[in-house]
Amino acid sequence: MRNYLDHFRELCKSRIFVLLCGIFLLFFILLLRLFSLQIIHGQEYDASITASVSKTVNVPAPRGNIYDRYGRPLATNTVAYSVQIDDSITLDLTAYKENLILELTKKLWEKGATPFDTLPISSSAPYSFTFEGTEREQKKAAKAWIESQKLPDTIKDEDAGAALNYLFEKYHAPAAYTMAQKRAYVSYCISLSDKNIMALTLALKLAENGETPSDELPLAREYPYTLQFNENQTREDNWKESIGMKDEELRYDSLQTLDYLRDYFGLPEGLPTDIVRDTLGIRYSLYLQRYQQYKSVTVATNISEKTLAYVEENQDIFPNVLVDTVSLREYTNGPYFAHILGYIRQMTEADYALYKNDLDSDGNPIYTQTDIVGQTGIEKLYERQLNGTDGKVSIEVDNQGRRMSVIDSTDPTPGKDIFLTLDSELQKVAYDTLEEQLRKSIIGNLTHSGKNSVSIIDMYIAMIKANHISAAKLMRSTDGVQKQVFDRFAAANQDFSKEDEDAISRVQAYLLDSVARGTFSTREALLVAIEQGTLTATEEEKSALQNGHISPLTMVLNKLNSGEFSPADTALDPCTGAVFVTRVGTGEVLASVSYPSYDNNELVNNFNNSYYNDLLQDGNTPLVNRPLKQKKAPGSTFKMVTALAALETGVITPNTHIRDGGIFKDAGTPYARCWLYSNNGGTHGLLDVATALEVSCNYFFYEVAFRMGNAKDGTTEAGITTLNEYMAAFGLNSLTGLELDEYAPTMASPYYKERIVKTFNPDATTSQTRWTDGDTIRAAIGQSVNSYTPAQITKYVSTLANGGTLYRLHMISQLQNPDGSLYYKTDEVAENVKNFQDANLKKVYQGMYQVASGPRGTLRNSFKNFPVKVAVKSGTAEEDKTRSSHTWLVCFAPYEDPQIAITVLIPFGEGSGSPAPEVVKAIVTKYLGLDYTPENTNLQTVMTQ
Repeated sequence: MRNYLDHFRELCKSRIFVLLCGIFLLFFILLLRLFSLQIIHGQEYDASITASVSKTVNVPAPRGNIYDRYGRPLATNTVAYSVQIDDSITLDLTAYKENLILELTKKLWEKGATPFDTLPISSSAPYSFTFEGTEREQKKAAKAWIESQKLPDTIKDEDAGAALNYLFEKYHAPAAYTMAQKRAYVSYCISLSDKNIMALTLALKLAENGETPSDELPLAREYPYTLQFNENQTREDNWKESIGMKDEELRYDSLQTLDYLRDYFGLPEGLPTDIVRDTLGIRYSLYLQRYQQYKSVTVATNISEKTLAYVEENQDIFPNVLVDTVSLREYTNGPYFAHILGYIRQMTEADYALYKNDLDSDGNPIYTQTDIVGQTGIEKLYERQLNGTDGKVSIEVDNQGRRMSVIDSTDPTPGKDIFLTLDSELQKVAYDTLEEQLRKSIIGNLTHSGKNSVSIIDMYIAMIKANHISAAKLMRSTDGVQKQVFDRFAAANQDFSKEDEDAISRVQAYLLDSVARGTFSTREALLVAIEQGTLTATEEEKSALQNGHISPLTMVLNKLNSGEFSPADTALDPCTGAVFVTRVGTGEVLASVSYPSYDNNELVNNFNNSYYNDLLQDGNTPLVNRPLKQKKAPGSTFKMVTALAALETGVITPNTHIRDGGIFKDAGTPYARCWLYSNNGGTHGLLDVATALEVSCNYFFYEVAFRMGNAKDGTTEAGITTLNEYMAAFGLNSLTGLELDEYAPTMASPYYKERIVKTFNPDATTSQTRWTDGDTIRAAIGQSVNSYTPAQITKYVSTLANGGTLYRLHMISQLQNPDGSLYYKTDEVAENVKNFQDANLKKVYQGMYQVASGPRGTLRNSFKNFPVKVAVKSGTAEEDKTRSSHTWLVCFAPYEDPQIAITVLIPFGEGSGSPAPEVVKAIVTKYLGLDYTPENTNLQTVMTQ
């Protein structure tokens, strides 16, 4: 015993022993601490941890509103309920999975889904595993699979039937299901991720409740789910690469791409394609937000009470699916103001490059890549002013990412409100009248014989060329008359492939040829237009058309008269137009109409890709802002410039008379002719400048321009220089100053002639580009290379009407802060003042007045009995010898006290009735209140009593 004690004493003296004791003591203390943390205080600390993480999220600020000059709303925000998914919240469906898949499969079988499973077991008895390889490899794979499914040890590696029955019992496969349905049910239970179960369940519920999902997936919502890139292969390839597609996958069509995405996101085969499309939309939206935690993804907006109730009732199952309020942009007058207001949507990469460096007062970025920004129009131009300052909310989240409480918050500050100079009521009158007059013209052309008469076959040819009867849609058709027509084409063109670069153009050429030859009948063509949505028709109307109870022409006329079929839909001339109205004493724009237009409500909140692509393909170019971006030769509306230039420089006086000779030979060949001489060999006789304007005599203005400068006197350059000086005084050499994008004018001059000639012929000689007397006299009547937009012509007419002050045009009146205080007001800017002699102005005004009211006035019949005296001038310009000339009409009114200037441009509109004068009269009537009828006045009340 003593020896043991001695050894122990010796051991205690060892440094190693002391060190080991210290280590054991430390481990003992650590174990005690772990016991305290995990066992004694475990629940307490767990509860503390779940609510100890704080995060800051943005609260979007309301966008500023846009109003007309009288405060009528044009772009506003409405509050609606939306379904959102917060992917930062952990989703665990373990306790609900079987019930969810049971409900899911029931709905899928009801919708006709094909049961599909991925079980590695043969489809029929005797059951066996379907693994490939050698016998040893097969057994090894079967054993691994059985272990992965946690099947009991009693099931042997080769007993596939027992494994299948066990899985049926384990997942409670419904006895009423067929064997294929049971297998699919079990396969879903095994393979479907929680996220896919949620997405599928949500997609089915939204479809059941009639909701339209919101997503950025560039596939159309209807079969065959066309890729929405407008045939832009570069954009398509970039997008496909962003989701991992490569090599041959980049050539996939829409259905192949849908299959790729289904596999990419792990959805099973056999599902109805509409459900696959909607489910992929949800998954793709989450995919885009994968790097932004605590930011919800909106998957449906403006939802019904049914959907709202469903989401709230299932909050325990899907804690990450939320109902929240969102601000939706609403354009109260849609097509009337689309080209002016534009629209907003989630920013593109180009947008982000523009706004990413914008910082707030604290140096933080204002914009993120998922923000909504203006894409066109005022919405884009004033994005930074309309965009408010987001609020901030500091929240506590638990260890699963669920929001627990709000720590602190800062309210968002709304964006600034914009007031335009436009009068929304005047705008609507101008738009509606233009459309109605175009409708009358087309109906007249379809029903009457004459120079401009057309047949229904002509209409179909125009519609095919304008893609209103679309060859691309015909190629994608799967049923109906479209499929029958395409099958005929395919049978006659065995070498055809939809993948060919010229596929669409070949089908279009076939349609054009078939319509002309009658093998694509007028009845079939109209039914195709109905199937493609260009023309709406009830089932009864379609049946009547198919059975021959109503002719295609009668149906078209009925639809035109009812307004269900618009002039633009026909694609016949004239079916487009522009109207521009300004105040004479300022630069304020009162109306700016572009027809046809589009509904910008289709492009906000839930961007309609199919609608947008139809707009891009439309031959009528509805996205073009015609008042600012459609340039045409002004024709005779230009003659007031020439008249004043000649009067002011003394080339003629108010009393100068010139005899119309019909053909003007002094300026060389080809000889210029007056329009009357070209028509019937007649002349206008002896004219002063006012009468020359009244009858629009070309010869008079040829002579005047020739007197300004000519080769005989060696003054050709001086002549066009003088004319250019007065053109510039009316703003015809520069932009109007409008806030929106516009095309620059092309002023007839030696510079522009040389530039244009060399554009088409870089090797042009000096003799071909040299300015001649023939160019000058043609420039004087609005021809040569003159080309202007309706906005530029209106600026010129407004300057003429006010006596020579050239105002910069503007559509923005003012911007207001959210509290109603003034942030910015547009000041009137006089760019130039030309002091014309009163006698000269009065003579030109007199000529314009006589156009409408003179005994020989070219528009005397159109303005007969109109209660207001107006000054007007019409003009025509030929662009295509196979089509009618463009028609212009300019006006200022009232004649004695000019208040507004108006321009109407109707491309290819000559000889189609009198659309432009009717538009002008409607605008003047509305502006001056001639159509005003007081309501509920005291006198009416007394008389009623």
